[in-house]
Parts: sequence; C-alpha cells; structure tokens
Amino acid sequence: MRPYSNLPYSHNAFKVFEAVARLMSFTAAADELNVTQSAVSRQIKQLETELGVSLAIRKHRSIELTEHGKDLYQILRQNYHNLDALIAQWKAPVKKRIVIKSALSYATRVLMPNVALLNEKYPEHEIVIIPSIEEDPVLEHEDCDLLILNTRHRDRYLGLPGIRFLRAEYMAPVYAELMSEQTIQIEDVLELPHLHATLDHQDWKLWLANANLKGKKRGRDTVFFSLDLALSACLSGQGVTVTDLLLVLPELKRRFLKCPENIALQHSDWHYLCYQKNHTPIANEILEWLTEQTKAEVQELQSLCEQFGWQCEHVEWTR
Repeated sequence: MRPYSNLPYSHNAFKVFEAVARLMSFTAAADELNVTQSAVSRQIKQLETELGVSLAIRKHRSIELTEHGKDLYQILRQNYHNLDALIAQWKAPVKKRIVIKSALSYATRVLMPNVALLNEKYPEHEIVIIPSIEEDPVLEHEDCDLLILNTRHRDRYLGLPGIRFLRAEYMAPVYAELMSEQTIQIEDVLELPHLHATLDHQDWKLWLANANLKGKKRGRDTVFFSLDLALSACLSGQGVTVTDLLLVLPELKRRFLKCPENIALQHSDWHYLCYQKNHTPIANEILEWLTEQTKAEVQELQSLCEQFGWQCEHVEWTR
C-alpha cells in the first residue's frame, strides 16, 4: 500500500486548483500557469473525478467554490505558503557574523546600548555579542573577532600580539537620587546599606581603605553576584554601591545616580583590554570605534568631575 493513499496520483492538479481558487478564474489561472484554459479545465475535472467531489461550480463569467472546494483551498493555501517560506529561507543569503565577546558588565552597559548603531553600520552582517564571566581567558582558545577583557593582570597581556589597552576603572560610591532628598556626604557612606557585586566585597574594601574615612562602617551588607544586579538595587534606592563610573555614565549625566559630596575617584585593580584575533577590515573598524568611544567617555567623566567637584588628583586618565 502506497503512503497517502487518498491523494491523487498527480499532485499537479492541486497546484492548478490552488491557482483557480485563489484567482477565482480559469482564464487567470491558465495565464499564471502558462497553459491553455482547456488544460486547466481538464485538470480540475480530473481532480474532481479522482476525489469524488465537486470543487467548483462553473458560471457564465465566474466560478464559485463548493464547500469541498473551499476546504481544500484553505489547506492548499496554508501548505503552499509554508513551503514557499521554507524554500525562500534556504535561498536567502547567510549573513556573515561579527562576534564580540566581552566582560559581562561591559557587554550590558556599553555594547548593548550601541547594538542599533552597529546594525545600521554593518547591515550585511549579524552582530553577535557573547558575555564572558571568565576572568583571564587563554587568548589562543578564543573564537571571536574581538574579545574585551576585564582583568587584574594587565601586565600578563600587554605586549602580546593583538592586545590593545582600553582604559582603567574609575571607582566611587554611587546612590540613587530617590534614596535621599538631601545630598549625601562622604561620611554618610559608612552608615548606609552597602551593595556588593562580589562575595568578597573587594571593591568596597579597596575603596574604604583608600578613602581614609573616620569612624567604623555600620551599614548593612547585601551581596549580588553581578554588578548589574547591584546597580539595579542601587537605582531602586536600596543602598550605595562602589562602581566604575564609566559604566554608569548615562545615569550620572541624567542624575539618576549621584556620588556623595567631596568624593575622590580611585582606581581599582582591574583594567579593560581588547584582544583582536582576526585583523579583518570590519574588526579593525570596530576596535577603532571602541577606542575612540572610550576616549570620549573618559573626557565626559572628566567634565563631570569639574561640574560636581569630584576629586580626581589620584587617578591617571591615560595609562
């Protein structure tokens, strides 16, 4: 027994009927299929005979589908549409990919806001952004166009082929405007809830050690296992977190986040580097764009320091 035993032997009749039903005309169907009208009529008649039902009622200048004809047309229309879409997908050119692997916070707060810009600039390519939580990857094992590292061991990478230094981190505590109606002073940081991005509280420990604040820390600690979660809690007014100010530059400019009065910027142990494995023209362009954008952001942060009186004598703007 052959499969689909209820279907006619020739499926061409279905194609002819679909055209007739869609155009509601034997003549128009014949023109579309590039056959004679009599050939279309024979195909429809043969189909009706094989199926044992009437599909179309011929009138003087028009046709009318029977209930069987309407049901068959609905099935054929949907399946021909699906087939056409599938085959079109096979024929569509495959876009080349630009793969950027990045430290998680950099991917979230720098690359994601610029995805539209990259898509517009490279419409023939698919932009792929892969977040990385690996602290010190083995460069030879990486399979991407660009890799943005956030590392405490910059000397391990500087001087290697394909490595470019992007920037240092510029650390300070930040809080949300809705947390306090009054301006928070630097001494208040010891009393406020502390939000941490790591279990070891390293950013806070380093900042407090260099801030020379008088008194003991009394604020409660809450740990989040990513900077983005800590910043979200900070933005909702749940406490103060120490962060790289360049990662929250838009929030600082719009005053969604603020720094305490008389704050002094500090460097962390971490630095941003970019590794370019494949020196393609597009990868070269994106690396230059990242470099120039980084310089512009550092300049904006310098302007904010002047505007709000943040002390920055102990940081180096270029290293």
